[in-house]
Amino acid sequence: MSHDDVGHALLPALLAFQNNLIDRGALLAAFDAWTQDRSQPLLSRLVAQAAITDAERELLEALVARFMARFGGDVEKSLAHVSLLNSSLRDELRNRADPDVQASLSVVGRDADPHATMSQSAGEPTSSGTRFRVLRPHARGGHGEIFVAADSELPREVALKQIQEQHAHKHDSRGRFVREAEITGALEHPNIVPVYGLGTYADGRPFYAMRFIQGDSLQEAATSFHDPKRVRSATDRSVEFRKLLQRFIDVCNAIDYAHARGILHRDLKPGNIMLGKYGETLVVDWGLAKATGVSRATRSARGTGGKQGDSSGSSSGDSTGTERPIHPSDCDTNPTLDGTTIGTPAYMSPEQAAGRVDELGPATDIYGLGSTLYFLLTGRPPLEGGSIGEILGRVTKGDFSPPRSIRPDIPKPLAAICTKAMALNPADRYGSARALADDIEHWLADE
Repeated sequence: MSHDDVGHALLPALLAFQNNLIDRGALLAAFDAWTQDRSQPLLSRLVAQAAITDAERELLEALVARFMARFGGDVEKSLAHVSLLNSSLRDELRNRADPDVQASLSVVGRDADPHATMSQSAGEPTSSGTRFRVLRPHARGGHGEIFVAADSELPREVALKQIQEQHAHKHDSRGRFVREAEITGALEHPNIVPVYGLGTYADGRPFYAMRFIQGDSLQEAATSFHDPKRVRSATDRSVEFRKLLQRFIDVCNAIDYAHARGILHRDLKPGNIMLGKYGETLVVDWGLAKATGVSRATRSARGTGGKQGDSSGSSSGDSTGTERPIHPSDCDTNPTLDGTTIGTPAYMSPEQAAGRVDELGPATDIYGLGSTLYFLLTGRPPLEGGSIGEILGRVTKGDFSPPRSIRPDIPKPLAAICTKAMALNPADRYGSARALADDIEHWLADE
């Protein structure tokens, strides 16, 4: 069977799914039968299993003809412009197919119109219908995926996050997802992405809507700053560098606030910091966040002093110590077990890399801020190259190159600030994110 023949067989079934004429189960069942015996067309399989009627088959055949006409009759281009809402479905189809069919499936959705309106909706019905209408895919991570959606209650586009379908049936995954939404939504700070709503689809899968940020990540901005191909004057370069440092101070303020509310981020890195086009700095992806249930004021009252990043080390005092701790609805569900490594290896703290979960505290995020500052200063992560096991082993020993060994032009005070935040011993790091920000501000003020 030629590549075009496979494409001609797949296209009607995929368009039937895209237009809600069949559901996922019907598509997979027909696809499995067709891959076992291709003597009967895939579309005929759908009719045979009563997934579509003869009238719907005629409608699909006309739709396919018109769809292909848009792309000059080219089957591959037509497949490339099919918009499957969940790429997990495409992957599942590929896993069930032979190499010939896999080749055709690999192009599905590749060139789909990024502004094409999709059919999925979310949110409680309102006077104007379902609140959130999915428009297009935006990003995909390990367990979640984000779509751009239209908010029918307010004239704006939002980011709609949901669990990937292959994880949606797992109770643990749903619990962690809801906890992420509740923690993010409760952290009301100008430098933390705001949440607009939490809900469930008809099948019970949770989703939440948040601000859709148009801009680059701090990782992209710092990489661009250090790009040797960019030609700038010394003055322009200095201004750009100081702007990046101010963004970093914004992040420190957000994390200081989160710690005051008893929340640890546990996955701070340049890629989880978004920079809006109008000066906004937003900390995102609180999927690994942990609610300790204890506010900073409570820790101080218990006499914890400066351990694990408490605010007593801040030179500016504690302006948020009266904040109440955040208690997500499933705060005690599925706690992280000792010995479990969580976070991103290149940016995680030594105690995270060693799996010493009971030692994780505010100082863990201080290290994450330090490793983020390291990237800002050098244009590279503290550790790179080698296997994950090798990186984790080096992290536990504090074995990273000093910033100035990579870029000798880094100001000595900034290198010292970075190194202090990334101290091997948590007690040797800054006492709070605010104290770290204070030192950066003193440098910016030429003190």
